[in-house]
Amino acid sequence: MTQGSGPTFIELFAGCGGLSLGLRAAGFREVMANELSSMPAETFALNLMNVDMRSPEFQQTDPKDRKVLWIDSASDVVSERLVDNPFERPETDMPELAGIDDFEGRLIVGDIRRLNAFIEHRGSALVHGEVDLVSGGPPCQSFSLAGRREFGNQRNQLPWEFAKFVDSQRPRMVLLENVEGILRPFKLDDSTYYAWFEVCKAFANIGYATCPVLLNARLAGVAQNRPRFIMLAIREDLTGDLDDGLAPWFEQGVRLIEAVKSEDPAYDKAKWHYWDLTDESTAERAADSVFAPLVAFRDATKQHTVYDAIRDLQDEDAPSRSEYVKEINSVLGVHLEGGSKEMQNLRHPNSTPKVKARFRVYQVIANSPKQVGDEIKKIMRGQKTDISDETYRTLAGWDLLEYGNGLPADAGQMVAYLAGMATRKFSQRALVSTLPAPAALSIPDDVAHYCEPRTLSVREMARIQSFPDSFEFRGIATTGGERRRYQVPQYTQIGNAVPPLLGRALGKVVSSILSLL
Repeated sequence: MTQGSGPTFIELFAGCGGLSLGLRAAGFREVMANELSSMPAETFALNLMNVDMRSPEFQQTDPKDRKVLWIDSASDVVSERLVDNPFERPETDMPELAGIDDFEGRLIVGDIRRLNAFIEHRGSALVHGEVDLVSGGPPCQSFSLAGRREFGNQRNQLPWEFAKFVDSQRPRMVLLENVEGILRPFKLDDSTYYAWFEVCKAFANIGYATCPVLLNARLAGVAQNRPRFIMLAIREDLTGDLDDGLAPWFEQGVRLIEAVKSEDPAYDKAKWHYWDLTDESTAERAADSVFAPLVAFRDATKQHTVYDAIRDLQDEDAPSRSEYVKEINSVLGVHLEGGSKEMQNLRHPNSTPKVKARFRVYQVIANSPKQVGDEIKKIMRGQKTDISDETYRTLAGWDLLEYGNGLPADAGQMVAYLAGMATRKFSQRALVSTLPAPAALSIPDDVAHYCEPRTLSVREMARIQSFPDSFEFRGIATTGGERRRYQVPQYTQIGNAVPPLLGRALGKVVSSILSLL
């Protein structure tokens, strides 16, 4: 973990290390981390601890002398641990944790519920002394708009485990990151609940004044249109030190602490709200406060695009590297403890001629008027058997790709050409070079390059998320079938991560608040 001075933090649900890297770049010193899955943990250890978990040196080191420890493991062989199913690990007596007094400088691989049980059994916090921040993004797939949003889903209990860990360590502040879907209401037994409010209540119950925020990573300088929920929280005994400029942001959180002491308050939109930094007026207010780094790029003309992020990685006629890439390498790359001197993860999947032809059509759709794009999609899906003159002319003006029966020479052949590339995967689309990337970038088949008929490489995905070029991703590139339930391959590691530039902006906000406490 990083050495030196600066405010300290513990990272839970650390993933591959996007938030950790951003906080380090904001001047924080990481003292401990926890991650459930071995694949992202391997990436974290390599880049942020300079620990190669596949090296003979690491595998031959006695666990008590390792920087990376497993809570439970189904195997004593490290190479087998790196591909295990974390949901099927047996409960052990936690031998690698037993006998260690202070866990500073360690990455602990395993279930946070088991980690909390270990803390409860030992009767004291894992890190000695006061820690400034506990941060992390508990996975809540069923809070996501793309997920099933089941209240009883086991993963939805993880924010409460987060709160339990915080209660044992009692940091000065908390930073919780989650999907935008946590803001949407859900029904349970004919009652309406708001997950974000329930999470805020969990932290109010342990004496933390919360400040819930909706933000977008593109407003913080990331080349991605990525809305996220953030909850900042301050320990109750420190809230009296808030100045007039900061107190209003946490006023609701102070009230919520008092409310939970006497009842279990239900959500009431007249009393409880979140701060929407994607709203122009609220963003203007944030710009004059400690929250300014989160809206520094609210001017759309200054926001970074897909072209800024990946143009120099094109296979043909690659333009020069952008200032955006130079910035992420200079402000973030210097805070890595490991990684690779040569850029890794550059391969992109090979595709059949038909798939390449389909990607080219997606590029046409992405750069055409909506009515043209909609008509093309209907023909591809078999919902339309003719084609308008405008749509035909638009397609004919592109360099379409042949995939078996030649290129279309008239309208009838164009319909057959489009219908012949039908697919069941309707979520696919091409990136638009002049815009930030869309939020959902975790499955390589979901997006095509903006000008080349292919999907993106792991490195291109990482660039869009603002990872520096020396950050190397470990584990397999992608997965499928039943293994999707538990494996976290490289593309998913990136898609799940907090963009490091957003993490840096959040770190600046937290550092400013801490300086006032």
